Amino acid sequence: MSILGQVLIWTLVGVLGILGVFLLFSTLNVYSPQSVLALSPISTPVNLSGYVPKKFSVLTWNLGYAGLDKSENFFMDGGTMSMPDDKGLVEQNMKAITNFLSSNKTDFIILQEVDKRAARTYGINEVGQITKTFRNYETFYAVNYKVDFVPVPLNHPMGNVESGIMVLTRYKAFDATRYAFPGDYSWPVDLFQLKRCFIVTKYKIKNSSKELILVNLHLSAFDKSGNLRKGQLDLLKKFITKEYNDGNYVLVGGDWNNIMPGIAMNHFQYTTPKKYIAGIYQKLPKDWTPTGWKWAFDPNVPSVRSDEKAYVKGENFTTIIDGFLLSPNLKLVSVKTFDLGFANSDHNPVKLVVEIKK
Repeated sequence: MSILGQVLIWTLVGVLGILGVFLLFSTLNVYSPQSVLALSPISTPVNLSGYVPKKFSVLTWNLGYAGLDKSENFFMDGGTMSMPDDKGLVEQNMKAITNFLSSNKTDFIILQEVDKRAARTYGINEVGQITKTFRNYETFYAVNYKVDFVPVPLNHPMGNVESGIMVLTRYKAFDATRYAFPGDYSWPVDLFQLKRCFIVTKYKIKNSSKELILVNLHLSAFDKSGNLRKGQLDLLKKFITKEYNDGNYVLVGGDWNNIMPGIAMNHFQYTTPKKYIAGIYQKLPKDWTPTGWKWAFDPNVPSVRSDEKAYVKGENFTTIIDGFLLSPNLKLVSVKTFDLGFANSDHNPVKLVVEIKK
């Protein structure tokens, strides 16, 4: 065998060896949370009311980890980027996000894609910044993405990431729990995927023996078959219908990663090629909604945009996947999506006002 052949063989052995060590390390250190995990508040102000009033407001927003503003694209959506070009962009987005939340305070704030420690957001502790901004709110945080090193895209790996979902509330929760959604990715892909979950916080209600059950969720994306999302929805439906059948008031909100009922694919104008839409954006199953439950979303304003390129109104695909589901004993007062033009996130925030029926 020639010297060149030997070099090639040993180079291949070395590469495979490094890959094997990396996969072994990732397997041994994979984030594997319990299916049901009690949460402790990361911030609890004194003198919080222990009872939710008859009428209250909730705001949901997927922050896109403050790294998917209107100038960005994302490699998983057909773009090329895995993170913003510089730390200043993340800081600028976080400032705009916290300013908006501070100017539009609601009784409850539920957030998705909030980084605590990640290379893609240059180590900025977004969870800490939001908690500090809302000192008068009780705050809960649940991890749904924790990987020591995400090796894709190969030309600019995403690196380490710890991110999750948050609940902020003006009222004292007497219980908070992280529930794991099912995930069926095969090894080794599973090592680098999100571990999806939903947070359930429970509150006492004035002049009632029943409870308010608030659910913050972020369902799976990039699930072309739809089977993963279906399994997650089945688990969620079983949970929320049991709580309602027990006599409680149930409010579910967040990023459903399913197009809201009645919203057609061409509900908003776009020119995005279908290859960047198929599989990523799916409609909610027609027979899934529990009998008597009500959807609350704003049909006039999109809540999410496609990320194959920087945002251009009328060109990027937009639709509605962020909103709320109300149990029959809750009354919808109003719902509004704020049209921020996806300036600082690839999602727009949605505000709900709801009332507890007698």
